[in-house]
Amino acid sequence: MKPQETLWLSFEAAIRKRDLTRKVVLAAALAMAFPVSVVLYLLRVRFLRLNSPKRLGHLAAEPDIFIKEGVLGLRGWRYGVLVSPPGTAANECLLGYWSRYIKVIRSPIWGRVLSVFYRFSYLLDNLGRYTLAINETAPSIAVQRAWGTRRALLALDEKHEREGRACLAELGVPADAEFVCFHCRDPGWSPSDEALHSFRNCNVDNYLLAVSELTRRGLWCIRMGRASPRRLAPMEGVIDYAHLDASSDWMDVFLCATCKFFLGSASGLSEVATLFDRPCALANLAPLSALLKYGLNDVAIPKLLWSEEEGRYLKFRETFDSDMSNFRFTDLYRERGIRLLENTPEEVRDLVLEMLERAEGRVVYTEADEKLQRRFKALMRPGHYTYGGINRVGRDFLRKYAYLMGDE
Repeated sequence: MKPQETLWLSFEAAIRKRDLTRKVVLAAALAMAFPVSVVLYLLRVRFLRLNSPKRLGHLAAEPDIFIKEGVLGLRGWRYGVLVSPPGTAANECLLGYWSRYIKVIRSPIWGRVLSVFYRFSYLLDNLGRYTLAINETAPSIAVQRAWGTRRALLALDEKHEREGRACLAELGVPADAEFVCFHCRDPGWSPSDEALHSFRNCNVDNYLLAVSELTRRGLWCIRMGRASPRRLAPMEGVIDYAHLDASSDWMDVFLCATCKFFLGSASGLSEVATLFDRPCALANLAPLSALLKYGLNDVAIPKLLWSEEEGRYLKFRETFDSDMSNFRFTDLYRERGIRLLENTPEEVRDLVLEMLERAEGRVVYTEADEKLQRRFKALMRPGHYTYGGINRVGRDFLRKYAYLMGDE
């Protein structure tokens, strides 16, 4: 036998021995942990698993629904434990706020010790069930509807508020100024799954007319997000925070929690504003069935679906009557010959003005507007992602596209 063959066989034997050692160690650990796991189960301790802790929307929405479900008595009491060592979550600051309601384990050592209990399925509570609903209605919708007008779970602590105000002053925002946060999901945000979710992206240019309208009325506008490939051209009263050194987890939370309202898109950052009871105006949402996933104070408008084969917009009814209303992956639209069209700058501006009217308590909805709301929501059925949702669809959007209802 050649020396290199002998060496390779020895290497293979070492690997097999190491694998065997690991299996023996794991079996011993499970045997010792089993009695403890039974005690934890009887004490109703549950280890919480997020669908994607590195995604801010999941980190915000899933614990929120879990806690609200418990407060409302919609499930039995559980002592929630979230194991999240440093570097494993989308926003470290937000974890601190969740620790008011659930036990958050930050220690890497304890994280490794407790990982053995993840082998016992009866100790796990998968919070992804609230949001990751493919071709079915998300359970989060019923919980939000039951929560209704109750106050949000979270509020900034005094130290966080004080430090955030100081940072705003350093950025040039006057102490008495009101500000709006805005954010567009762009192609540079998540390169790893761009092919799957690019249908959610939108162009920040389509938001700038609305931003100009807000600054003209004396509000400051702060562009949120992590650094994207494109910076904004300088605009009076606008801060491109996404490209500043001041951008941080704790400042993200502060801005979302204290803005007059949040102007967003189909991304998770708006969920943070919702946690702190800040109203949201959402444009360019897709799929169509995701339009009603927000709260009572929120207003949303969707992207429109354009049929390449027929050369026309699809009506809302025909979309809801097909599986296209629940499409959650870019390829599905492409294969069906459907192009998603972004909201125009004027549509985003009108959405923002409606939200401004709502925030200032002077919004007016006519009976015709209310009828359009009812007609649109009546197109949804069980199985649509946000069936039963409670936020409004944009007033001017529905007026403009009433002819696409297709329900008469």
